[in-house]
Amino acid sequence: MKKFILSSLLILSISSSAFSSTYDYSNISDEHEQVPIPAIVIEEEEEVQEDPQWTYKFLIPTSVAIATLVIIGNIVQYFRQVTKKRYKVIKK
Repeated sequence: MKKFILSSLLILSISSSAFSSTYDYSNISDEHEQVPIPAIVIEEEEEVQEDPQWTYKFLIPTSVAIATLVIIGNIVQYFRQVTKKRYKVIKK
């Protein structure tokens, strides 16, 4: 137990001395403020938003609606055929 405590204290002292820094970070802001102003300033152009094409406005919603109707029609037709074969009317 004593060896564990001594080794952990030794490791902590070594790591704390390794992470301590002697470099003076006060010069970083001074170097950043001395950045020269560019000779030519390039202004970014604003992009003009284009209207969506007519195909996007009309064809896509129409095709989605048609596909939905086809799926619903297939479901209805399937159940009509299945129930027709499942049940038989018996006349007495």
